[in-house]
Amino acid sequence: MKIILVDDSKEFMALTRRMLAKAMPDVEVTEYDPEQQGEPGDDFDWSIYDVLLLDYQLGTHYTGLDWLIAYRDSVGFPPTILMTGVGDEYVAAKAIKLGAAEFVRKADLTVERLAALVQEVAHERRAQQTQVEPAASPKLERDARILDTIRPAGNRPPDGKPIGYRFVRLIGQGATSRVYLAERANDRMTLVLKVIDVAGARDPQVLPRFAREATLISRVNSPYIVHFLDHGFTEHYGYIAMEFFTRGDLKQRIEHGVTTADAINYALHIAYGLRAIHTLGIVHRDLKPGNIMFRSDDSLALADFGISKRLDDTTELTKQGSVLGTPNYISPEQALATTVDQRSDLYSTGVIFYEMLTGRKPYRAENAPALVYQHVHAEIPRLPEKLRDFQPVVDRLLAKSAADRCATADELIDALSALNGQPSG
Repeated sequence: MKIILVDDSKEFMALTRRMLAKAMPDVEVTEYDPEQQGEPGDDFDWSIYDVLLLDYQLGTHYTGLDWLIAYRDSVGFPPTILMTGVGDEYVAAKAIKLGAAEFVRKADLTVERLAALVQEVAHERRAQQTQVEPAASPKLERDARILDTIRPAGNRPPDGKPIGYRFVRLIGQGATSRVYLAERANDRMTLVLKVIDVAGARDPQVLPRFAREATLISRVNSPYIVHFLDHGFTEHYGYIAMEFFTRGDLKQRIEHGVTTADAINYALHIAYGLRAIHTLGIVHRDLKPGNIMFRSDDSLALADFGISKRLDDTTELTKQGSVLGTPNYISPEQALATTVDQRSDLYSTGVIFYEMLTGRKPYRAENAPALVYQHVHAEIPRLPEKLRDFQPVVDRLLAKSAADRCATADELIDALSALNGQPSG
């Protein structure tokens, strides 16, 4: 694999080269210093590179965004990872709109993360090159038409024409929905749009569950919960518009290693988010690191309320005896398909807390049924000796019986605040 690294810091380029060489011994890295070499000419051959690592601040009057504008349409221009030490939501959103494959803060880079990002964007390019172009175009056009038909309710300019969302790119896809990075047309705000195909939904419970997700998150007003922007149904689609997170999720941070202090801090903020939804009678039911997101100011928010439920909601949207949740983080009562309340979310928080402290999950197995069995029957794992002060909190959160756990998020907040030597918030 060939990579071109554009940065004005020789020290950072040397560090990046070492990181890549450690994870990818066969990689070839070309260093390009724009201060010394200037801007590439029209005859510059971009096609020989598989990935471009581009700094935002280039030490000249041009930024990495300017480079994207100038060169993105060049023949063979490689997929780009924009790197920055100072960027915020604007830089991230602008980079993606201009065609960058990824955006990452330099402070967040590790050997593993850098290698994963490079391999991912290189793989996407190879996949695109193997596709027949006529087959790719209708897909893009179809997605653009989807977003063109989705329009915020009550948002009409003086001429009476509704204002909708502009397609940026598809960023995720599940069994029943597609997730887009999008732009609100009237103010160019970057956001995330979750879209469901009404006509294509085969499971009769998909639409009610989607509507319930929109209703639930629209009621919550907390800095620790994803900001809800808009939702609705058109003739063909249902959609939920939510804020865009630039600093990734907790899953990535655990993979890179979380300090003990950060583990307590993150768990506290998760508890604040749970307190906000539990106060409204909402149970998340799928709390996991991948659903815990970070904004540009590093504040944390709970997201993805796709299988959440109000405690007073007696509507059954799943098959009798079916199990909802993610096996690694599922509570015993969820695993047994029995009634759950807020203590189920606290169990999942305990799994996450253990994982943050140790870097590994409390229960591991070769398949989902064996993993679920451990949540129901296995002993609560012991923390390493150096973390023994945290064992009482882990024991209370991972108790097999909900009656033996923290009863509320406030109890967890008090316990974590005591560990942190601070008054509870």
